[in-house]
Amino acid sequence: MNPKKLSEMYNLACINAHDLLDELYESVHTPDGDPLVTPEEIKSVRQKYLARIRHELELIQSASDEASEMQ
Repeated sequence: MNPKKLSEMYNLACINAHDLLDELYESVHTPDGDPLVTPEEIKSVRQKYLARIRHELELIQSASDEASEMQ
């Protein structure tokens, strides 16, 4: 994998993770804009987004591993 492609992979994963963080912010608020307060609600939302963000971080690691193997 060439450096440009690797950089593109990093960029894609970071953009996706950023989008997920934006969604997370929206998810910890009601449609009226009030923050969720119940720890159980927050835990559920947090776990959902943590798994999705980890997936993007793994994409970065996988791309790095692949690029390293090709050198």
